[in-house]
Amino acid sequence: GGDIGAAVSAAAPPLVDAGENETCGCPPGNVSDCCCSFADLEEANDRTAHDLLKQLVATPFFSHFRVNLCSTCGLWKDTPLCTLRDCGVCECPEPPAWVASDTASDAPGASAPLGGPPGAAECTEEASQVSPSIVPSFAVKADSWDPSGSTGAGADEYVVVDLRENPERFTGYAGESAARVWDEVHSRNCFQAGSESGGDACAEQRLYNRLISGIHSSISLHIAHTYCLARGQPAWTCAKWGTNAAVAHDRVLKHPDRVENLYVAFAVLLRAVVKAGPAVSAAVPLSDPAFAESLRAWQQELLPELVRFEHACPRTFAEEELFAQPDGGELWTQVQGRLQHLAEVMKCVGCDRCKLWGTLQTQGLAAALKVLFQQPAAGPDSHVALSRQEAVALVHTLERLSSSLRYLREFRGGQ
Repeated sequence: GGDIGAAVSAAAPPLVDAGENETCGCPPGNVSDCCCSFADLEEANDRTAHDLLKQLVATPFFSHFRVNLCSTCGLWKDTPLCTLRDCGVCECPEPPAWVASDTASDAPGASAPLGGPPGAAECTEEASQVSPSIVPSFAVKADSWDPSGSTGAGADEYVVVDLRENPERFTGYAGESAARVWDEVHSRNCFQAGSESGGDACAEQRLYNRLISGIHSSISLHIAHTYCLARGQPAWTCAKWGTNAAVAHDRVLKHPDRVENLYVAFAVLLRAVVKAGPAVSAAVPLSDPAFAESLRAWQQELLPELVRFEHACPRTFAEEELFAQPDGGELWTQVQGRLQHLAEVMKCVGCDRCKLWGTLQTQGLAAALKVLFQQPAAGPDSHVALSRQEAVALVHTLERLSSSLRYLREFRGGQ
């Protein structure tokens, strides 16, 4: 990814001290804009969240995500360049039994939209010849997968992807196309001083910027943790995968604001997942036995532990303090507009694997903010409803941030 914009760097207050906590290697003191210390969040991640999240996202319900990999960029004309076949996505060879009823077997264009060798970033027949392990995908009916009923033009182009088969890692996606995506995110999607507010970014705008920065830091750490260290033959294959400490240090570790924003994003998503407990449970179809393990892992293992942590550290994030001013409604509308724009930016990503994970984390961020700040239709004492898609994206985005905190510690230890 590209450099984090000046607006994001300026939005984050400096760390209390340049030193590190002796027990966890993390910065000392509290995370600004949050209600817990760096050490509290590290402890929650190490003792509770990380291992349970890894188990949860490997279960059937939470490991499948619906995405349109053939979406076209409406913001600019692009010529993307991928240098590894790992830009492509290996989609489900056939519908899992639990989504058989969602399969649109007669849908046109149900062949796999795949990435390929350098230059093969479009949904073409040539792209499908990259690897014999990449097989035709299946389309799904949008209204049966997502209760919100997102149908319309292009609905048949959505496919279900097994995230376990498509890990977030280095893909070789670079150059002008990638730089333009990150520039659009940080220069136009993030709030700039004097934009809507006419002055410095307010707390709500600053938080949005910090969340974007934190997710960008997380993406960079995932790339650095699974990096192609040696190309194979042909050149778009990778012969050796491993960690790249130089990339991690250059993109994240040497920037205190980016490190802190990663903790901010983790704290906010952690609070959202705890608050969304009943909504996530309700999104898992009770009638399908294939989801029984997913629901059990969520309700009996992860959620109780997260709630227990929240009781020990009562407020990782105090959402009631935001959007509470007279102009709160207008600010919330602004944030929703930014989220919609971010979703459009993800359509411009010229690497299928990057588009998959960027889209998932964009939806996860949107779901988190919806849970924390959107008034439920049934009144303040009710819970915001989440679609199947939103529940999967929300939990997976927290898992991405959780893993990034682990990677951060690993890279610190190697310095």
